Amino acid sequence: MFTFASFWWLLALPLPVLVWRWLRRRAPRRQPAVFHPHAQLLAQLAAELPTRARRLPWLWLAGCMLLILALARPQWVIVHPDDYPGRDLMFAIDVSGSMRAEDFVVDGHRVNRLDMVKAIVDRLLAQRPGDRAGLIVFGDDAFTLTPVTHDLALVRSLLLDIKNGIAGERTALGDAIALAVKRLRERPPQSRVLFLFTDGTNTAGQFSPADALELAKQYKVRIYTVGIGGSGIVAYPGGPSGGTIASELPLDETLLQQIATETGGRYYRVRHSDDAKAILADIDKLETVDIHLQNIGEHDDWYWLPLLLGLMLLLFAQRRGASEVLP
Repeated sequence: MFTFASFWWLLALPLPVLVWRWLRRRAPRRQPAVFHPHAQLLAQLAAELPTRARRLPWLWLAGCMLLILALARPQWVIVHPDDYPGRDLMFAIDVSGSMRAEDFVVDGHRVNRLDMVKAIVDRLLAQRPGDRAGLIVFGDDAFTLTPVTHDLALVRSLLLDIKNGIAGERTALGDAIALAVKRLRERPPQSRVLFLFTDGTNTAGQFSPADALELAKQYKVRIYTVGIGGSGIVAYPGGPSGGTIASELPLDETLLQQIATETGGRYYRVRHSDDAKAILADIDKLETVDIHLQNIGEHDDWYWLPLLLGLMLLLFAQRRGASEVLP
């Protein structure tokens, strides 16, 4: 649907014509100061020009009107229906120190676990138009970056800004689950879904994983746990001269499987970038809920087109006026 974001600017479209007519009426008639030897011939040539072309500056008027049209901000808007089926998804991402381990290879380059998780979640969000999502990060503590929202562009933007260690170096797994339950408990039961990405065991926080699990079961929050990283010895930054060291970072798979099973979710193990395909397939199987929106949609601004055309016409009018010689 084509519309204008600032519709009232369209009322100013007649203004260039009114200004031109006002200036023309106030302009005094000037007597020639220099007599040209061929003034009669020039006057004859000027008289042969189309009357309207000599009297009305079409290029200047059209350029000004296009600039006013740009101020009205023309847009192409895709409006979502008021009610449509969608899914509410909450993502909790481990940003502890162990997520710096570099045991993934993407396009021939070694990347750490957090970057791999960000790529997976970003891919999930890119394929979920119409769904809503929220974002939690946890280390020593758990924080909500954004509650569940339809603005997936905002969620993806915040996702890209996540850095290792922004919430501490340890892993408050129980706190992350408890915070997600708090954010989801007021939503419809079928839309209380949490995807928990972690590579370690619970080493911090006020809530133990067992207490958080009972809380999730009480409010019927389904948890899909995702274990990130390989087993055994992995490369970890922090060696001498900025190199890497070999370190073992254990993953409590038993706990993650228990959390997923007892809440009706599923456990995934991501050792390679292709392992994320199973997560994408399972999201499509989740039950949808009716999402209620009011006048929410996507829009593309087209103000640049009349702005560019208007400036070009004004420039052309200026050059044409400077090249004309009339008696």
